[in-house]
Amino acid sequence: MKLRYAVVYEQGPNNYSAYAPDVPGCVSTGKTWRNIQDMIQEALTFHIEFLIEKGDPVPEPRISLDQAMVFHSRIVIEPDPNFTEEYNETPVLSTTFSMVEIEVAIPAQITSG
Repeated sequence: MKLRYAVVYEQGPNNYSAYAPDVPGCVSTGKTWRNIQDMIQEALTFHIEFLIEKGDPVPEPRISLDQAMVFHSRIVIEPDPNFTEEYNETPVLSTTFSMVEIEVAIPAQITSG
């Protein structure tokens, strides 16, 4: 099964991070731009395959790149009130948005059952 998710990439002073707004809890980090692209694709694939194996619903790719930009800007503008004052946010040098396509295997017992 092929899926295409909008992904938000951030470059910090020491590394990159990425997440897909449609897939809560699936995040990744990497040392280089190429590394983070590989890492988020791998993280999404493993995350979705794990959900399938557990019998949990697979989050449908719904968010467009434009919607991902709006989603991300809300996170940055409206910080989580549960963070303590000691929280020291690392400055973000740049943010990039792109679509990532993954292909996940569907276990035989699901397709035959």
